[in-house]
Amino acid sequence: MARMFRCKHCGRLVKRNPRIKSFQQYCGQAECQGARKNAWRREKNENDEGYRTKRRVSNKRWRDQHQAHSYHKRYRETHPEYAAQNRQMQQKRNEKRKVPDPGTKIVKSDALSPEKLIKAGLYELLPYKNHESEKIVKSDALMVQLSILQSGTAVSLQQSR
Repeated sequence: MARMFRCKHCGRLVKRNPRIKSFQQYCGQAECQGARKNAWRREKNENDEGYRTKRRVSNKRWRDQHQAHSYHKRYRETHPEYAAQNRQMQQKRNEKRKVPDPGTKIVKSDALSPEKLIKAGLYELLPYKNHESEKIVKSDALMVQLSILQSGTAVSLQQSR
């Protein structure tokens, strides 16, 4: 019977490769092998000072040889249609940023509007009780029952957020 294992990356149950003598954790799919290599690099980088130094020097040398501004400049030169489209889109973004449309204001969707405000007065705050179910579904919601006290009688207003 073939020995099976569960891949650490994709979670599939797969047959062990008999050529791998150590404990196999990843299947042969390209994505899983990439995950295995990344995990090895991460572990090696954390625990091996020499490896970390070698990578830092190598990355610095590559960045010095391939500077970002020259890469982007070369890309724009070799892809003129991209550069023209990007220029047009940037002009539109700049126009939007200059003149805000007075009809589009960013506001909280649950903010109180002046017509919904409750008039000033004396109120009693009590825990809100939902008669259909005793559970409050939204954990961060503040639910209260407001009762307006007018000349000894309570007029009940129920409000939830």
